[in-house]
Amino acid sequence: MEMTIGQFAKLVGSTVRTLRYYDKIELLTPKKYNKNGRKVYTRSDWELFQQIMILKHFGLSLNEIKEQLTNEKLKNRELLLVQKQLIEKKQAELNDKLEVITRMERLYSIEGTSEEELNEFAFIMLDLFRREKSQIQIWEEHFINDKEILKEIKLLDDPEYKEQMDREIWYLIRAIRNAIHYDDSASREKVQEILNKMDNLFPAIRNFLRLVDDDQFLAKYNHEFTIYFPENIADYIYKALKSYYNEKENNE
Repeated sequence: MEMTIGQFAKLVGSTVRTLRYYDKIELLTPKKYNKNGRKVYTRSDWELFQQIMILKHFGLSLNEIKEQLTNEKLKNRELLLVQKQLIEKKQAELNDKLEVITRMERLYSIEGTSEEELNEFAFIMLDLFRREKSQIQIWEEHFINDKEILKEIKLLDDPEYKEQMDREIWYLIRAIRNAIHYDDSASREKVQEILNKMDNLFPAIRNFLRLVDDDQFLAKYNHEFTIYFPENIADYIYKALKSYYNEKENNE
């Protein structure tokens, strides 16, 4: 078996350009020449190409493939285990992104919510969703000795519970926008009504609010809790929550 680069490209379903690049980086360099002094591909080159394709299929870069084939950095079983771990990690990341998109799609389907209205705050909601997993891990570490709060935090893993919270958070942001815009008692009462629902759903909010005033906590985790909120809405949320829980504590 001796083939020119064009013939070999057709045989393996590649391109001449790709094969020349592999030759240039010394990944697949034919050793045999024909009578015209041109490189030709042999059976051993075909076998090497198949190995390259297999390793490429499992996610190795060309540099990693070259190192593996040249130095056999890892035994085949070790290599497969490493790639399995990388693929599982990537799969988990993709599942997280898919969940964020799914949660956002559900908000668009809420009755009485216009697409234009939600678009105004889409990046806020997406930012909340994408940060949630790391924030939950931080809360679990911070409240590790408080079984009651940990029990509440675990609720955030429940899809139905999460869907309820997503809806109430969206309602809260929308209500706050209206309260800022109209500045009337009806709008402010609506904000308080939603805060009450959220408190009933997730009483741990009170404990999380205290962390906002914890300088030591913020110094360590501020990068994870700097949400993509317009300043006026962020300020309103903070003041509304403080007011709600101060009043609640006074009445308890």
